[in-house]
Amino acid sequence: METLYEHLRARHLQETPALYYANKTITFAKLDLNVRKMISFFASLGLKQGDVVTIALPNIPSSIYAFYALNHLGIILNIVHPLTKLPQIVETMNTTKSKFAVILSTQYEKEVVEANPNLRFCFANPLYDNNLIMRVLAHKKLKKHMNVLKLDKYVKCKISSLDRQLDNPIDAVYLHSGGTTGNPKIISLSNDAINNLADKVPGIVNGDLHNESMLAVLPMFHGFGLVMGIHAPLVNKGAVAIMIKFNASKVIKWINKRKVTYIIGIPLLYQKLMNHKNFALANLKNLKYCFVGGDNVPSNMIETFNRLMKEHHSDCQMFEGYGLTETVTVCNVNTKLNYKIGSVGKPLDGMEIQIRNENGELILTPKMIGEVYIAGNTIMNGYLNDLNATNDTLVSIDGKLLVKTGDLGYLDEDGFLFLKGRIKRMYKLSGINIYPYELEKRLSELSDILDVSLEFFNKEKPYLILFVIKHLDSKKTNEEIEKQIMQIIESEYLKYYLPKKIIFVDSFPKTKVGKIDHEALKNLVQK
Repeated sequence: METLYEHLRARHLQETPALYYANKTITFAKLDLNVRKMISFFASLGLKQGDVVTIALPNIPSSIYAFYALNHLGIILNIVHPLTKLPQIVETMNTTKSKFAVILSTQYEKEVVEANPNLRFCFANPLYDNNLIMRVLAHKKLKKHMNVLKLDKYVKCKISSLDRQLDNPIDAVYLHSGGTTGNPKIISLSNDAINNLADKVPGIVNGDLHNESMLAVLPMFHGFGLVMGIHAPLVNKGAVAIMIKFNASKVIKWINKRKVTYIIGIPLLYQKLMNHKNFALANLKNLKYCFVGGDNVPSNMIETFNRLMKEHHSDCQMFEGYGLTETVTVCNVNTKLNYKIGSVGKPLDGMEIQIRNENGELILTPKMIGEVYIAGNTIMNGYLNDLNATNDTLVSIDGKLLVKTGDLGYLDEDGFLFLKGRIKRMYKLSGINIYPYELEKRLSELSDILDVSLEFFNKEKPYLILFVIKHLDSKKTNEEIEKQIMQIIESEYLKYYLPKKIIFVDSFPKTKVGKIDHEALKNLVQK
């Protein structure tokens, strides 16, 4: 079994760019040097194979060095949101039996550190790779303590040998699920599962990414950002343009300089990019592929983006995909060779999609809705400390291990997957199945609406409430938008989709991975 870093080193080209960060270009040779110094740094601290280390860092070069170095030592990485407060970091450390954490110096809290003498904290400067003055200031508030370390000390370490005399643990990375309709879970992934997904990239883009560069703004604590934004491009000889926080102006500059040729993102990222005054003026010929995923990907956004690319004589297209952390991330995606609007594409090479009914029986008839099951070589090991949930999700059928996703969808006659939303968000009103995803996706295409969520209230007489966020630049009143929404529902949907009321809000409560927290949203009304 290869570590993630061994898998990367087997392919990269030494003097080509690996990372773009701020105004710096870091070659693969420099990345290799820093990872090997980081290996020496962590090994000198007594960390060993099978230990768990919690990482709460943004997309900066040192977080990537630390990620690969710790993994190469056989250490399990528990990756959480970089803005998680220190008391919550301690909580997740205890849950995962992690005795060591690598976190931002801005998260330092003296009282919490001293109250947990059995835990060690290594603090990283978010601007260490960028600004000498900020490097000093960021660590200024750190107090000397036996369990306080500074990550930037790694630069003084000797270069480590990469020879390993050990086997890797079964678990390599712990990622945290969204918990949109229930309690979040900790998902355990192996080196093989992550590397197997990275190896599928050439089948998506018809070759490796040599001389190309991926925008890595989606955070490392999310599988999509970690694997498809960072690891997969590097494994496939591409560069990664890392950004702590999305900045449309900077992305456009990087496109013009050919430091960004590939983009993965959620709909909101693309909406911000396309709304920027300079995007249509950029050298869009430099873009090669753009991939989008997440809830409510508006079809008209994809069509508008592709039309803009065509007008600028760019071969780039936006492709919608689908995946979940239980399969590392992407398992289906549209490509230039296989594309169908409204679908999330065909399965990646080596992956299989099955549609099964509520009794678990295989549905072979095209376009019949059922639950999506996934088989392949990127499947998780299971949920940490939750055997019941693991057994409910990882099922063995006819000798094949499948992930029971909880998503509804169907396969058409050509093998394209079309989603209908979550089973937990399929509601019954008067015996009729209501799929909120369908209506939400349709309404998200309206120019005055930023996002919508249709929620079910299971009272004595069940009803629906539609929550709406309208665009800040919308010229319409709430009443005008509400009238337009009702006209669409009445003309295009069954009467059971009509909400009892429409509520306009400024934002939706979100989970730690940035998805809508539906329970918290409903509680806004119930309180």
